[in-house]
Amino acid sequence: ETYLRRMLRAGEHISSITETVGEFLDVIEGSSEPELYPVDLNSVLTNEIDKARSAYEDTTITTTGDINDGLQVAATDLLSSVFRNLLNNAVLHNDKSEPEITVHVEDNGDTVTVRIADNGPGISDKQKKEIFGRGELGLESSGSGIGLYLVDTLVEMYDGEVVVKDNDPEGSVFSITLST
Repeated sequence: ETYLRRMLRAGEHISSITETVGEFLDVIEGSSEPELYPVDLNSVLTNEIDKARSAYEDTTITTTGDINDGLQVAATDLLSSVFRNLLNNAVLHNDKSEPEITVHVEDNGDTVTVRIADNGPGISDKQKKEIFGRGELGLESSGSGIGLYLVDTLVEMYDGEVVVKDNDPEGSVFSITLST
């Protein structure tokens, strides 16, 4: 059973990297600015949170704030990639046996901010900006180095902003602000 779980996790990790690379190529190959349209944030977030809960059974994911039906942001179908990459990173780069993630949604009227906080080891101040660079890997990362670059690229295409800060008392908080 232990070996099967390891194989399943490895397979899911490879599948996730393959999805990320495919989505990354879709973004890079686009010759024009994407047309933004209203995307149901609750639906996208709930779907990605459910996937993460299913893939990472030892992880606790809590939602708080203004996550509700009808909350829309200006984006494209690739918005799910933003949250998939951030949720996966919050688990895969966590050094706890039982990672804890909180997804907080704040409706600010003209914008919505989604904060994804974890209880992991955190990110050094030096790396906070560098991690969004193409091919940048965190310490001891087993990833491809394009996940956070894709997140940053997509959020920028959506005229939004992504920043990372320290979580209190430990871990990191990724804040994504998007227009409604």
